Amino acid sequence: MNILLVSQCHKNALKETRRILDQFAERCGDRTWQTPITQAGLNTLRKLLRQTARKNTAVACYWTHGKNLTELLWIVGDQNQFNEQGRVPTNRTQRNILRAEDENQWVHGTTIQIVATIAALLHDIGKANLGFAKKLKPDAPLQADPYRHEWISLRLFQALIHDCVDDESWLKRFTELDVYFSGNPDWIKKLINDEQKTDSTLSFDKLPPIAQLVSWLIVTHHRMPVETFYANNKARLNAQANGELLNRSAGNFYKKLKAVDGWVKNQKSNDERKDSKAFWQFSNQAMYSHSWQKHIKRWAGKALNHPPLMQLATPDTISDPFILHLARLSLMVGDHNYSSLKSNDPKRLQGDKDFDLIANTDSQGKPKQKLDEHLMGVGQFTARFSRLLPKFSQELPTIKKHKTFSQRTAVARFNWQNKAFDLARSLQESSHQNGFFGVSMASTGCGKTLGNARVMAALAHPKTGVRFTIALGLRILTLQTGEALRQKLNLDDSSLAVLVGGHAMRELFNLSQQAQQNEDKYADHGSESMGELVEEIVHVSESGIDSDEFGTVIADPKARQLLYTPIISCTIDHLMAASENSRGGKHIYPILRLLSSDLILDEPDDFDNNDLPALSRLVYLSGLFGSRILLSSATLTPDLIYGLFSAYKAGREIWNVHNQYPNRGIDCCWFDEHQQQHKIHDDNDRFALSHTDFVEKRVLKLRQEPIRRIACVLPVDNCTSLKDKEIDYSELAKRLLHTAQQMHEHHHEICPSSKKQLSVGLIRFAHTRNIIQTVKAIHEQTLSNDTVHFHLCCYHARQLLVLRNTLETKLDRILNRNKENALFEHNEIQDALAKNPAKNHIFIVISSPVSEVGRDHDYDWAIVEPSSM
Repeated sequence: MNILLVSQCHKNALKETRRILDQFAERCGDRTWQTPITQAGLNTLRKLLRQTARKNTAVACYWTHGKNLTELLWIVGDQNQFNEQGRVPTNRTQRNILRAEDENQWVHGTTIQIVATIAALLHDIGKANLGFAKKLKPDAPLQADPYRHEWISLRLFQALIHDCVDDESWLKRFTELDVYFSGNPDWIKKLINDEQKTDSTLSFDKLPPIAQLVSWLIVTHHRMPVETFYANNKARLNAQANGELLNRSAGNFYKKLKAVDGWVKNQKSNDERKDSKAFWQFSNQAMYSHSWQKHIKRWAGKALNHPPLMQLATPDTISDPFILHLARLSLMVGDHNYSSLKSNDPKRLQGDKDFDLIANTDSQGKPKQKLDEHLMGVGQFTARFSRLLPKFSQELPTIKKHKTFSQRTAVARFNWQNKAFDLARSLQESSHQNGFFGVSMASTGCGKTLGNARVMAALAHPKTGVRFTIALGLRILTLQTGEALRQKLNLDDSSLAVLVGGHAMRELFNLSQQAQQNEDKYADHGSESMGELVEEIVHVSESGIDSDEFGTVIADPKARQLLYTPIISCTIDHLMAASENSRGGKHIYPILRLLSSDLILDEPDDFDNNDLPALSRLVYLSGLFGSRILLSSATLTPDLIYGLFSAYKAGREIWNVHNQYPNRGIDCCWFDEHQQQHKIHDDNDRFALSHTDFVEKRVLKLRQEPIRRIACVLPVDNCTSLKDKEIDYSELAKRLLHTAQQMHEHHHEICPSSKKQLSVGLIRFAHTRNIIQTVKAIHEQTLSNDTVHFHLCCYHARQLLVLRNTLETKLDRILNRNKENALFEHNEIQDALAKNPAKNHIFIVISSPVSEVGRDHDYDWAIVEPSSM
């Protein structure tokens, strides 16, 4: 292909860009290059540019083809230097003519920023105590704090706003703190000391609403009080039995709010330490810093002058999960990022000169950040990050102009994908406001993986591009789903990422795929699905948000992939931290992913009942953060779907309120290989009726299809001794071999060259413990003769990972029987037939349930022990 490259880089970025581009193309001008190049070369060029991209980088690549056709392929760096077609403006102005920020629909975007920033300026004021200062000294022993600094910060904030009857009064006090301190030098006496065992005269539920919200942010910026309010497991079970866990309110939370052991208090340390009182004593306060007072005055003034925030000052404020989640997330990101700055970083702020309070130390134990500087810096970083939150869904990388999503399939088995795509595209505008809850129930083998991707692509607006996440429960299915999309959609690592745990499994899977690809280079498979592949260039938009804004959030490579890659195939645990994480910041990047992409839950019915509450919380958060969601499984149970719809609806209604969208109901769709259905529902009961109607029609269609497999019951009563109920493996082996021969007679293939009869069967046990003994017994009885020869293969989950991977790779290749007589093309089969003169060859895979997970194996017959009845 012929490409044209245009650079709009500045400063040092221009030098670096020229160095890279000069290695691939010839210059046509100071900022223009042109060359013929292969797809692999173009991918390498783009990868190098992305690796060295900085704030001033902006390179556009165009494909020149056909007659006078020039198409923008991609932009690396600052997209604002080009328009959607890749054109550069003739003139520029610094005036804000477009006012793009006014298009933000978030009613409380600024509210979140103000509340989070005020909390950030107060979050560590408790570090001013003498006990914490002693802890930061180089020679201090490692001991747990009797009371954590965030609890003392909360008590100090409570003392600061003592006798303020409403939010306006304490915010006004914060605009003139210097006056308040000079007029109230004994304000610290209002501090409630939990160590003195005195009852509080001001419980937290009496605080004004916005003060409650700030209090919650202060005390939870490290840890959430999940289980700690129950003295023991029995107390929690009682609360669960009487419905207290389901009906908890903000008011009850604040009535019970206290320093609980295991959360913000360490009772053991409190009893053992002799200096516990020092954690309630102060020689100075962060609030006395004049630099800090300027910051708090500014943001308190903003709060007073922001009507949406002051109108929000009601008792229900603390209960708004949208504000709570995102304000806490912004505060934690600001805290993480500013705390990680080095001493010479230009982003560091300057506090009061000779201020003596320390916030933290470096790796050598030396003072790193002064407390007033730390509070101001975290406040500044929090304000910047929270301002970006509404932009995440538009600014993070997406896939644009990808024809494979919209290309019609000509294979009859996959025709339902075309209809599903058309239906989803018709809902492109409405689903943006209403939300989308889809159920994909197409049968196995009908192409749900690609069909689901096409549905989500159809819902995405062409200008914003495609961005979605596929979450699965099993690692092997996650790897296979990612590989299938990579091949069918022709995606590279910048467009699609696969995130799984278990490094060894991933490495083995990648090696197997690489070996298979090397073989495929020289093999003509003749598969119909190969016609679906389109050799095209994928346009991936660059992030409109500078990576510096994320800071430590993307320090982990997996976190960076989860945020920056348009399409993700991941195990569901990568997202579960969004709702299940109670300490640390591991919930940050999954929440940002939910906030910026749609979600496909693949095989959610694989989870057991204990996982359903966590799964429901994840679906609720998907609705809360504006995602569109698609459930994909041919075996979804009605109660599971009803529960997840209810969770999604509850979250989506809150999102709509915060984005000024009317709650007209949710766009609900059902898809399978026979029909597509669309309804708008705002009621759980009506949704259940629509789902039942769709399922009944599906059952009728399935009953009309020809019966492909007929099952019968194989009695094994005489294989168990009556006395000790132990299995007689010798008798069981006889019964299985006899049945295998019968199945072989009815289901076999004939080798075109040798005319020998061959079949491949599966004997599947419910438990691994029965396999070894059965294989030994079968092996002892499978004596070769001129008529029948048995070939045995043992396959179960307890095999060494390397051995099992090698075996699975062979089985995947041999049992992928896409065309007639494909079985006889494999060297292993030909060698087995040649080595034994028997006319009938029966290949038996004796396996545990591992053979069912993520495998696409085509057997001639099977003998299966049910896992449950």
